[in-house]
This record gives sequence, C-alpha cells and structure tokens, in this order.
Amino acid sequence: MSEINKNQKEFWSGKGGDIWVNQQEAMDSMLSPLGKAALDKLNLDQKENILDIGCGCGQTTLEIAEMIPEGKITGLDISVPMLERAKDTAMKKNLPNVSFECKDVQTDDLGNSTFTKCFSRFGVMFFEDPVRAFKNINSSLVDGGSLSFVCWQAPSLNPWQSLSVRAVKKYLDLPSPEPRSPGPFAFAESEYINSILEESNFEGIKIESHEAEVKMFPGRDLLDSAKDYLSINPVIENMIKDSEEDQRNKIINSVVEAFSPFYTPKGLRFPSATWLVTASK
Repeated sequence: MSEINKNQKEFWSGKGGDIWVNQQEAMDSMLSPLGKAALDKLNLDQKENILDIGCGCGQTTLEIAEMIPEGKITGLDISVPMLERAKDTAMKKNLPNVSFECKDVQTDDLGNSTFTKCFSRFGVMFFEDPVRAFKNINSSLVDGGSLSFVCWQAPSLNPWQSLSVRAVKKYLDLPSPEPRSPGPFAFAESEYINSILEESNFEGIKIESHEAEVKMFPGRDLLDSAKDYLSINPVIENMIKDSEEDQRNKIINSVVEAFSPFYTPKGLRFPSATWLVTASK
C-alpha cells in the first residue's frame, strides 16, 4: 500500500471520519441537493443493483434503497466510523435491500459485471490512482451499465472554500495541494475527468456544469457557523488547536468576516459550482 493511500485510510477511519460523523446533519444539508442532481441522471428502475462509492454516513445509499425497494444497493467507503453510522441508520430504518462494505475502490475486488449502475456524491476525488479505480468500477458494471457522479469544480468557483482558506492563511501557513492531487478539488478540470474515464474504458462521457446555492449550518449563528466550518477541515482544525488562544480567535474572526456577506437568518448560503458526470460501459 502506498503512503498516500495509507494516509487516506488512516485519516478517514480516524479523526476525519469522526468529525464527519459528528457533522453529518450539516454536511448532508449542504451536499444533498447536489447529490440529487447527479442521482436524477441515472433514471433508476425498480430491480437495479446499485453501487454507491464513497457513501460516507450512508444518506445517499439509504435514499436509493427506499427508492428501489425491489432492487439492491451497496455502499462502499474506507471510513470505519462513517460506515458504522450508516449501518446503524439502515438498521433503524429496517431496509433489507441495503448493505455497506469497507473497501478501497482502487485495490479491492468489486466483482465482475455485478452492478447495473454506479453513483457517487463527492466520493471519487480522493484516489491516488484514479484510472485504476475507475477501471475497477468499469469492470464491476454489467455491459451497458451506467455511471453518474458529482464533484467540485475549482475552489475559486466555490467561495465557501476559497474565502475560508484565504481567511485562515492570514494567520497560518496552510499547505497548498498540488493540482489533481487526491482531495476535494482533484477533479476541478473537466478535461482531466474526461481523460480518466476514457482511459478507464467508459463511453458516452458527458460532463455538465452545475451551479447551485448550497446551505451550510442551518439554524446556527455566524460565529458558530465559522467555528463549525473550521472543525470539519481536520488539517485546519489541527493547526488551530495547536495555536495560542489569541491566534485562534483571530482566525475564527477572520472566517466570520469572510463569511459575513453570505450569512442569512437561516444560515450560510453560498454559490457553488460542480460537475455532473455521466458515462456508460
């Protein structure tokens, strides 16, 4: 296992996963409408066998299970704490057609010609070797099977990210990720996505720009929203934790100032830009 891949697994099964479990409601509120836009592209039938990649705490997997009670849905993730939350929720909802597995899409066996369709809500940008991962996804689909996922465009088009990073960088030396490196914005370039899917033997590739408002931390005041936002980024959160109290307060206030134009009585509202990507085997 490479160091990057090992670090991803340790991160998402450690503090990163714990943070997202604690903030599940806020994250689902933000991401759910964007995921729905990608899910609508699949035109699900009742007897589908669906693969949900990077399912996290399971919201999308469980929604699909409820949509196709005669079908099957499998959620995959590398985060143990998030999968535990997903399994607990599935048990409470008494959904017999859903299962969750801890697997790495890059390296683990997904089966051959098993799934009719594959979906992902912001779960495919973290691969160290994306071509290997998408070849594995392709092999897991039946002939004629389809893929649909949503991923972020550039940070500059997503001010919830770019403004907060700029605000934090006034006080902390944040590392800048290399373009296309594993992370939320790895697929910012549509040409890069297309090249990966072509090399992975997908056909009929379509990449559509999707702009929509995202809601963050509904019901929270601006100060608490800024604190919550900083807490969901473990890299920033770790650096803030190690800072002096005066510097921590300056960082929080800097984010408050950056987010202020986007605050409403119902919480933060930001414009966003994503790619809706579809392809078939």
